[in-house]
Amino acid sequence: MLDSAAGSGMTSSMLKSGFAAVCLCLLPALASAEEVAGKSPVIPVPQRGMEKRHADKVAAAKAGDHDLLMIGDSITHNFEKPEYQEVWNQFFAPRKALNLGYSGGRTENTLWNLLNGELEGQHPKVVTLLIGTNNSDDANYPVVHDAGEIYKGTAAIVALLREKLPDTKVLLLKIFPRTNTYKKADGSPRGDVKKRFETNQEAGERVAELADNKSVFFLDVNHVFLKLDGTIDTTMMPDQLHPAPAGAKAWAEAMEPLLSKLFGDEPKCKPSENNAIVPVSKLEKDFYDWWRRHEDIIMLKNFPAHVVLIGDSITHFWGGPPNTPNFKPRGEKAFQHTFEAKVERFPPDPPPGIDPLTREIFPALSVLNLGFGWDRTQNVLWRLDHGELNGHHPKWAIVNIGTNNFTKTDNARDNTPEEIAEGVRQVLLRIRAKTPETKIILMGVFPHGEKADNPLRAKGAELNKLLAKFGETKGITFLDITSKLVQADGSISREIMGDFLHPSEAGYKIWGDAVMEVIRAK
Repeated sequence: MLDSAAGSGMTSSMLKSGFAAVCLCLLPALASAEEVAGKSPVIPVPQRGMEKRHADKVAAAKAGDHDLLMIGDSITHNFEKPEYQEVWNQFFAPRKALNLGYSGGRTENTLWNLLNGELEGQHPKVVTLLIGTNNSDDANYPVVHDAGEIYKGTAAIVALLREKLPDTKVLLLKIFPRTNTYKKADGSPRGDVKKRFETNQEAGERVAELADNKSVFFLDVNHVFLKLDGTIDTTMMPDQLHPAPAGAKAWAEAMEPLLSKLFGDEPKCKPSENNAIVPVSKLEKDFYDWWRRHEDIIMLKNFPAHVVLIGDSITHFWGGPPNTPNFKPRGEKAFQHTFEAKVERFPPDPPPGIDPLTREIFPALSVLNLGFGWDRTQNVLWRLDHGELNGHHPKWAIVNIGTNNFTKTDNARDNTPEEIAEGVRQVLLRIRAKTPETKIILMGVFPHGEKADNPLRAKGAELNKLLAKFGETKGITFLDITSKLVQADGSISREIMGDFLHPSEAGYKIWGDAVMEVIRAK
């Protein structure tokens, strides 16, 4: 084993290291390192054509210590191009950064580079790692790796970094979305673009499991490259693979809050003046433990949710897991009626999953409730950025957020309808990035206050007009049930909303029936 390993760039001393133990345990049964070199994502292999770049990077490492190492493929390599220098100089150069990106690089190449001098003498505060998209490339590489193999390759890199740089924080980035196509000479497709996208998506989810939020951190910034319909925004990523300078800046800005926190320095850009789009954790004190609810949701990452509810107390009070200690949902019966009970009446052409003879749903819809009392759009953004949707691929996401953004407190200012709409748009983009196939029902904010002349009614109506435009996007249905919640004179009865804000059982049944009408129709 020691002799054959030499042919793959592994030395006897490497094989005695903790890192090599990680690599070797991933080798196919009875296969030597030499036999899998160039085929395995975890066996170090030098990258052809990059000999000079590697020598230059080793020399740069020896020339001085760097506080930030940016490891990756062409996406990172591109920061050395003139058109990207403005972004590099703003965010990374002040942190004494070294670019270790290699065009065409894969996990096995990264391992070889790092084992052969690029980490020597380095004591960085932070390492960023964005790697794996070339491992899934079935159009340009003879050996293609699946999501599990990309995860193993990334895990091997992280293990090496933790061994060589024990005091360094590692920031893992989810593989960026790619939908670029390749053509053969006859014009037919080269490789499977859908499979590449799905492999990268799955690999990114797996890689998130490597984070311990102590030494290793994970960040998904893919929403900055997308449009509301889930397709790539070509102003951000013109070739649907590499960020343009504008995309690179959006990426850097999205990474900056966490990067700055890991460095313990001042952010290199100011947060948006619109606080509705700046992710933040708990803001207001309420009847429940906000942090415990967040942790309870993270613990449910394997919960098989068909539907995910996302919102504030209006959603929180409806019901469903996770349960809030010492709290009885206000819409428990309506929740059961909507999602759990078998329904026997359906349109003439029942959707998939419904027996056309008995017209019953088998099984009932499994629902995960991501509603948090007092939350604003910025709180939802933080929660989605911190794993609450990770691992979930629901068929439906029902979003009802924004009403609390109208309220000013000591902890947050109030927002305009335009600001809130942008906050909601950012929530939708997060959902698109994390679970592309999910259909979204975007709720108009519910009417607020007993009488029709309540000032919040007009603001809510203005916001709903803006949100309705999002419903024109494929995969998003806008649903405004205001007319079903108010009486003929515009007032709200206590039977429907006991406190003129949160629905009662009767109000939740109205909401549930309206939602199910959309779901059945789709």
